Amino acid sequence: MKSLSPVDDVKLHHAALPPLAALEHDWRCLEALSRPSFFTSWDWIGTLLSSLPEASRPQLVRGLAQGKTVGLGLLGSRKISRRYGLVSSRSLFLNATGIPSFDSITIEHNGLLAQVGQEAAVLDALVSWFASCDKSEELHINGSLVRVPESAVERRGLDRVEISVPSYSIDLSRLAEGDGELHPILSANARQQLRQAMRHFERFGPLQITAAATTTEAIAFFTAMKALHWTWWERRGKPHAFSDPFFERFHGLLIAETFDRGGTQLLQICAGNRLLGYLYNFRLGDRIYAYQSGFTEAARHERPGAVAHALAIQHAFRNGAHVYDFMAGHNRLKQSFSTTCEPMLWQVLQRPKMAFRLENAAGRLMCVARAARNTTLPARRIFPQRS
Repeated sequence: MKSLSPVDDVKLHHAALPPLAALEHDWRCLEALSRPSFFTSWDWIGTLLSSLPEASRPQLVRGLAQGKTVGLGLLGSRKISRRYGLVSSRSLFLNATGIPSFDSITIEHNGLLAQVGQEAAVLDALVSWFASCDKSEELHINGSLVRVPESAVERRGLDRVEISVPSYSIDLSRLAEGDGELHPILSANARQQLRQAMRHFERFGPLQITAAATTTEAIAFFTAMKALHWTWWERRGKPHAFSDPFFERFHGLLIAETFDRGGTQLLQICAGNRLLGYLYNFRLGDRIYAYQSGFTEAARHERPGAVAHALAIQHAFRNGAHVYDFMAGHNRLKQSFSTTCEPMLWQVLQRPKMAFRLENAAGRLMCVARAARNTTLPARRIFPQRS
């Protein structure tokens, strides 16, 4: 988990969005001076703003140092209620809307876009601005690897609630000896299981990974992935990524806008004529983000997901990527394949309000009671469904 210390005096300004063409110019100029993730790049942010109804678009926050833009972000605003409607809050959401149907796309690697060297100062300015803003009671920073420093929270008299979710990735330089094959970094047991899975599918023909070559083919792969993903989760009676129509509308536009620039990647994995599934990834710089997938129904002993990701990892390595990022959420495949695990945080900064403190205390008591009973209750999903 990253920690930052403020270094410069940055003032934050909060205002309505300018025309999108003007904002794109400012955002891309700052991107060139920053280290954005895919989710804080204009590819994601611009697609979000273009996809939303105007009335639901977040507002802009701009960090200025000596009159120069050194930070940019979006702040959605919404009044939310929870705990059976007994506690409500006027909430702000960084780079999100606060409206569940629109936020179903689930941002990760979130944060303010900030000029290199100014990241800490821009974040500190956001916390300071929120603490002095009497129109909001909570600030949600969802899916971030950066924890707001305790000193920044305490100095402003704020409270904090957070959920930590493991985020897994692979340092692809570790695979150089095997030309991108995973075997050198796997445990003996994981290596054996992957080889068995590959040998099993090779009975149907050679294993093949095909990257969509055109935007039209990418959209076709995405549509086919949707059908597999939908079927897998619906058959189990569980919610899935495509439960809300906005998810598909957003990603259709994202692919259309970014595929030709290499921002989005659609992969089809087959064994001979047998389809195993599809992977939908993002790419920014030398990092591949494994965002979504859809696999054909398989027998209990078959592992199409493991084989698909193993081939995609080798494909990423051979195409110059340095990191294959599984992102947030725990499962056995991510754990066994990855070389790095770090906490991704869903943070809420709160004004010191008694209702919030009572709610948080009740939540802690429920956690203790569940642990004492050794039971697990369903948790609210805060990251994308991964099949």
